[in-house]
Amino acid sequence: MRYTSDLRANAVYGQKLNFGSNTALECVWKLQEKNRGIESMKEHIEKKKDKKEVIKENSTDAVKKSAREDKANTVKKDTKESKVESAKEVQKEEKTIHWFHINRKYMSICRYALFVIIAAILIYIIISHWGETRKSFSNLFNVLSPFIIGVLMAYFLIPLVAKIQGLLRKFITKGKYEKVTKSVSIFLAYLLVIGFIAIAFVFVIPQMGQSIRELTDKIPFMYRTIMREMADLQKRYPNIDLEYAYDQLEEVMPNLINYGTDLMGSLLPMVYSLSVSIVKMAINLLLGIMISIYMIYSKENFRFQAKRVVYAILPEEKGDELCTTLRECNNIFGAFLISKAIDSLIIGCICCVAMNIIGLPYAVLLSVIVGITNMIPYFGPFIGAVPGVLIYLCTDWELAVIFAIMILVLQQFDGLILGPRLLGQSTGLSPIWVIFAITVGGAYFGVIGMFIGVPVVAVIAYLINKLISSRLRGKKITALQEFKEG
Repeated sequence: MRYTSDLRANAVYGQKLNFGSNTALECVWKLQEKNRGIESMKEHIEKKKDKKEVIKENSTDAVKKSAREDKANTVKKDTKESKVESAKEVQKEEKTIHWFHINRKYMSICRYALFVIIAAILIYIIISHWGETRKSFSNLFNVLSPFIIGVLMAYFLIPLVAKIQGLLRKFITKGKYEKVTKSVSIFLAYLLVIGFIAIAFVFVIPQMGQSIRELTDKIPFMYRTIMREMADLQKRYPNIDLEYAYDQLEEVMPNLINYGTDLMGSLLPMVYSLSVSIVKMAINLLLGIMISIYMIYSKENFRFQAKRVVYAILPEEKGDELCTTLRECNNIFGAFLISKAIDSLIIGCICCVAMNIIGLPYAVLLSVIVGITNMIPYFGPFIGAVPGVLIYLCTDWELAVIFAIMILVLQQFDGLILGPRLLGQSTGLSPIWVIFAITVGGAYFGVIGMFIGVPVVAVIAYLINKLISSRLRGKKITALQEFKEG
């Protein structure tokens, strides 16, 4: 339709220009050819464009493909290189770790060796200059004696303060009046201790002095009694040779009398030196009381600071283990000493009351001896009974028998009833280890060693048992396996 309309339009256009009909037709055909040529050119151009686009697309795909291949090759190459580099780094790290472990091992060996060398040098210096070392320790002890007294008083009074504070909390609300409760508890604890010491100075010490004076006055009478008994024994048993005993007594008594004379002559200088010592002791005691009050009041702060130091040095697990171990050692040591002191105090009071009821002389003096020696397990009762038996044997053997029976009954009461209630299993030591602790402690440190030998050995036994149990757990050996293997 469009083509026909174009012909008509061209024909009309030719007529208007006064062309002939043939000429008009020729123009029409020329125009048609021209239009066809234009259209063919357009088609040709469009085909070229399509070919170019196809070529461009193909080239783009090829470029992309080659880019992908190059990228893949690069990635593979980088992966191989990274693997090689990582392997080299791992080898370097392994070498570094191995070197670090080797150096750490040698560093530990060096530290232990250095510690041993320093300890050996210090021990050699102390032994080679023992006189100066002993003097230095003595001076240091004199300087630190108020602090030592304060620490000991605080250590033994903390349980009493805690007990009083627990009783007060039943009547006073906790939290609001906590500081008041603590202050009142400390005051009452020291009031009880000072009252006990005052009673001892007012009643016990004067009676002990009187008993000592009576014994001193009766020494000649005891000497004559012993000589008379020995003479009677010689008459009854003529075959017994008592000349050695006579010689010893004749030698001892003059020496004893001379010692008494010298003692009376040097009494004034002794009183002066004793007065100076008492003043120094009073000052140290006063300072010790002040230090102990501060330590008891600030015990939570001291405990917190100690824990900070422990956890700053050690890992958390090791710190917990150390705190638990120290707490258990404190329970073993403190429980034994405090319980044994209370037990000995009760035994001494019962002994004094029983001797007064029976009518035995020197009740206060012998009761104090019995109470103090009762601090020594097993051997203490026998050691405390010996002075009383010897004193009564010099006056009347019947009194000696009565005293020995009373001590035997008293110690049975202590061992079967009182001791288990107060002490329980505070040490956990077998009798053989208790005897070992008393023997070694007494041999090296005297009476004080006999007192503290048992709790010290109990603490050492606990630490050794804890170490052995830890090693067995590391080897996965249980107590049942130990029992079966044993």
